[in-house]
Amino acid sequence: MNNLSAVDETVPVLVVGGSLVGLSISLFLARQGIKPLVVERHPGTAIHPRVSSLTARTMEIFRAAGIEKEIRREEPPFPRDFGVMFVESLAGQMFDNLMEDMSAYFTDLSPVEGNGIAQDLLEPVLREQAEQAGARLRYNTELIGFETDGEGVTAVICDRISGEKRTVRAKYMVGADGSKSGIRAKLGIGQHGEGTLCHLVSMVFDADIQELFAGQNAHMCFFANDTTSGSLVLYPGTLRRPDIYRVDVIYDPEEETMEDYPEERCVELIRAAIGIPDIPVTIKKVLTWEMAARVADRFQDGRVFLVGDSARVQPPSGGLGGNTGIAEAQNLAWKLAAVLRGEAGPDLLATYDAERRPVADYTTEQVVRLSQQRQHEGSEGITVNTLHVNMGYRYPEGAIVPEADGQNLPYAQSPELWTGQPGTRAAHIVLERDGHTVSSLDLFGSRFVLLVGPGGQSWLEAAQVAQAALHLPMDIYRIGGYEGDIGNPGNDFLDAYGITPTGAVLVRPDGYIGWRSKAAEADQEEMEQTLKDVLSTILFR
Repeated sequence: MNNLSAVDETVPVLVVGGSLVGLSISLFLARQGIKPLVVERHPGTAIHPRVSSLTARTMEIFRAAGIEKEIRREEPPFPRDFGVMFVESLAGQMFDNLMEDMSAYFTDLSPVEGNGIAQDLLEPVLREQAEQAGARLRYNTELIGFETDGEGVTAVICDRISGEKRTVRAKYMVGADGSKSGIRAKLGIGQHGEGTLCHLVSMVFDADIQELFAGQNAHMCFFANDTTSGSLVLYPGTLRRPDIYRVDVIYDPEEETMEDYPEERCVELIRAAIGIPDIPVTIKKVLTWEMAARVADRFQDGRVFLVGDSARVQPPSGGLGGNTGIAEAQNLAWKLAAVLRGEAGPDLLATYDAERRPVADYTTEQVVRLSQQRQHEGSEGITVNTLHVNMGYRYPEGAIVPEADGQNLPYAQSPELWTGQPGTRAAHIVLERDGHTVSSLDLFGSRFVLLVGPGGQSWLEAAQVAQAALHLPMDIYRIGGYEGDIGNPGNDFLDAYGITPTGAVLVRPDGYIGWRSKAAEADQEEMEQTLKDVLSTILFR
């Protein structure tokens, strides 16, 4: 490793890995004024479709980052009634619908809808928006070594074309370098979970089968017939590229190699999945991958953090892998930004692991269960609700001020059952602002936000004192109060957030509730001190 005197450039955050989650955290950081350097060993954004859908919760995150419209311009059609079918073949008999519930994508609990955009269509949007916000991306560049100390990370990166090496000094480093993360390995971070579930050959291809998918009303199919069994996925096209498809079949790497899957055999397997023996098929890409369930034993090691597949891998059932990684990126980004801006103490960063690793354990366990239920029990045996898994969990500890009865709450449940408890997602309600209808979620995104009831004037005054004392930018809104305040046509704010008209709720930049007081306190000075103490506690100041 080069010593500090040989540093070529200094950055606040070095992100290693510029795929879906690496691009996401880079965008989120840049939107908060922290301009990271991103290195990605591949020559550009993804050419494989991989992740094929974004849930409503993920679109809320991108909406808060200001890029929902850009994603909508690229997204393909995604009907509400798409299913995950179990069939003999795409053209054959349909046995079961294994995903009739699409509420993780379409729910009245969110102001936005999910979509079926694939990774190869999404990543160029994220790249463009991250670069416009100030992130620097270097493709064909890989990390070849790093050292950490109490003040930061010294990393050596290499241009894979020219061979030029550069030494980068960063305050923090984010490992978004995938399931075989070299960063995780060097740090000696183990993994836990069920491990390898199976190995698969994945065949991306083109064929004229869109009408067959429409006939089955399917977004994807599991198939089983005399020739083969596996899954068949549709990646709907846009103006950027036409429809493409993917067939996955199980293989045994101890008995087979890629040489056992020449083009002729792949075409035969694809035709068996489709159910038309002579249909023209054009192979685009064939690769192997491991379906596994593993979670890193810790998501932080000093000034290095793991996100996405570096931190957690899970089966694709329910489509929650990439969605969970994007939520990890959002959680870490606001905390890194707060620390780097001097608004929070460095101990805030430890709450990333405290909050997100239990979610990773829970999500992975639920997705494995969903996969098993689909395989062995069919639709009648499915108990996993992907809306609850993706939007209904809470943070029992972390950057929150818990309430006295918080120990008795469930870890996850239907999102509408949460009513403002610290550590839960702030609820979507319809508001009126400057004559326009907006969502409560549109108030969140980069700063702390204090919401007070119509009788919460004392909290408004206390918040102004607290933010001045702490030099902390904060937005303050009275909901359903007087002229000039934000209207609440449905009069549901107090119930949704579990407060009285004189109460207050503090929402974090990621849209999760950090603290609430159900009513005003007795003394104005006491309220001012309460808010200063709450913010200092959450921000570890």
